[in-house]
Amino acid sequence: MESGFGTLRILSQYTGLEHYQEQQVTQALALSTTQEQQVFSDKRVHRKATYILREAQIPTVLKAEVEAFKTYCHYELRLRPETYNDRTSHLLRLLGWCHNIEGESVDGLSFTRMIPFVPLTSRDSKLSVTQRHMEHHRLDEAGAEATKAVAELLNRYFDFYANSLSTQALITQSLILAAKFVYRDEIKRLSLTEDEDLNRIPVIRRLRQILEDRQAALNTAPPVIDHESRSIPWETTIQVLNRLREKLDTALVKYEQSRRKTGPKQGQPTRSRDEVARYLQTFLIVGFFIILPPDRNRTVRQLEIGRTLRSGLIQEGIFTPVERLSSTLQPRWYIYRGPEDYKTGCRYGESWTEVPDMPMGNGMGFYHYLNLWITDFRQLFSPQHNVLFVTTKSIRGSTVGVPQTANALVQRIRNAFKAQAGVPVVPQALRKMFTTYLKSSGAEEPVLEAAAVAMKHSRRMQEQVYDQQPHPEKIQPILDFNMQLFELIFVAEEHPLPLTEEGMIEFSRLTGEQRQLLLEGLKREANRRRRVAA
Repeated sequence: MESGFGTLRILSQYTGLEHYQEQQVTQALALSTTQEQQVFSDKRVHRKATYILREAQIPTVLKAEVEAFKTYCHYELRLRPETYNDRTSHLLRLLGWCHNIEGESVDGLSFTRMIPFVPLTSRDSKLSVTQRHMEHHRLDEAGAEATKAVAELLNRYFDFYANSLSTQALITQSLILAAKFVYRDEIKRLSLTEDEDLNRIPVIRRLRQILEDRQAALNTAPPVIDHESRSIPWETTIQVLNRLREKLDTALVKYEQSRRKTGPKQGQPTRSRDEVARYLQTFLIVGFFIILPPDRNRTVRQLEIGRTLRSGLIQEGIFTPVERLSSTLQPRWYIYRGPEDYKTGCRYGESWTEVPDMPMGNGMGFYHYLNLWITDFRQLFSPQHNVLFVTTKSIRGSTVGVPQTANALVQRIRNAFKAQAGVPVVPQALRKMFTTYLKSSGAEEPVLEAAAVAMKHSRRMQEQVYDQQPHPEKIQPILDFNMQLFELIFVAEEHPLPLTEEGMIEFSRLTGEQRQLLLEGLKREANRRRRVAA
C-alpha cells in the first residue's frame, strides 16, 4: 500500500501545488499517519495479557470474594472446579479491563462492581402499606437502572474483547454465576428456585436474555473455521500415529547409540533424554485420541495414574488392581471416570474404558510405550503429582513438571498433525472425523451406539439398547471396530493397504490376508454379540 507521502509527490506533479500548500498538506498527512499508528498501537496493546489483573494487583477484599465465589459454586451450585475456575478467569479479565482500560480504581473492583446489588423487596416490616408500595416502586427503578448499567458494561466489553459469539456466551454465563453469588442471601431469603423464580431478579433475567440471543446467533452462524480445512480421513490419523512412532523409535535408537565411548563421561549419551521424552509424550497424547474413540481434551489431559488411569483387570464386572492381581494374569490399562471427572458425568455416571494394547506395526503394542513413559521418562521432569502428561519445557513462564494445560495439549496435537499430515488437526476435529468415518464406512447400529457411549455423546437409542449392560460391554463393539482397523493397517504391512485418493480404504482391493483379518474380526464380534444375547 502506497504511503500518503508518495501520493503527495504524485499530486504535486500534476496539480501544481505551491510550496507552502505542500507543507500544509504534508503536516496534515503526518498528523493523520500518527493518528493511524496510534489507533493501531492501541489495538495492539489491548491484548489479554496487558489488561488481565495480575496477582499483585488483586486487592485483599477481592481475593476473599473470589474464594467465597468458588466455595459457593462448588458447594451450593455443585459445579466442577474446572467450570468455576474458568468462569472466575473470565470475571477477573472483566475486572482487569475495568481497571487497566476503563481507568477505574483497583480498590473499587469487586463482584458488586460487575453486578450491583438491589434488594427485591424491603426488609422493613414496620412500613405502612403506602410506604411499602413506594419502597417497592423505588427498588424496581433502582433494579432497572442497575440492570441497564450491567448491559452497557457488557456491550462495551464485547466491543473491546470478544468478537466470538461463543466467547460472549461464556462471559455472559460467568456474569450469571456472579449474579447468583451476589444475590445468594436474597435468593435464600425469598426461597427462590433455580428456574423461573430467579428471573424475578432483573439483572439475571436480562443476562439470560443476552445469553439466549448469543446462543441463538451461534446456532445459526457459519463455523468460524471451516471443518474441511482442519480435518483428514480417519485412516490418515492412524498413519500419522505410525509416523510419530517411527520418529520416536529412531530417537530412542539414536539416544542409545550416542553414548560416549571414552573419556570422563564414558557411557553418557550425547543426545538429550528430554528430547526423546518429548517425542514419547507427543506420541502417547495423540495415541489416546486415536486408539480409543476420541474423547474430550479434558479426559486425556487430566489422566491421573492410579485414579483415572488404572492398571489391573476387570472380570465379571469387578476391577482388581494390578497389585492384587495373580501373577498368571496380564494386567490391562483402564480409564476410570466418576461423575465429576467429565462434562456429561451427571447424566451417565461412572465410566470404565479399557485402553487397548493396539499393535504399532513394529512388534510392539501401545502398552510398551505407555509403560516406558510411566516408569522411565516421566520422572525426568520431577512432577510433584500423578497426572500422566506434564509440561516438558519452560515456555512463557510455564513450570516444567506441572500438568499440561488445555492450550498446551491442543497445540501439541495441532503441531503433530501439521508436521506429519500438513493439516493442523485439533482434538475437537478428531471427534468429528471419527464419527464421520463410522457413518461413511457403514458401521452398524451397535457400533454407532457404542461409540456414542464411549465418546459421551447423547443418542436417542443409547439408553434403550445398552442401558442394561455393564459399561465395559457397552463400548466393546467400538473397541473391536478400532482394533480391526489397526490390524488391517499395521499387521499386514507387507501388503500396503489400498486407499482411494481421499485416503479412504478401498475394500474391493483388499488382499486375501487383509480380508481374512477383517473376517476374523467380524466373527469375533458376531460371537461376542451371541454371548451377550445369551
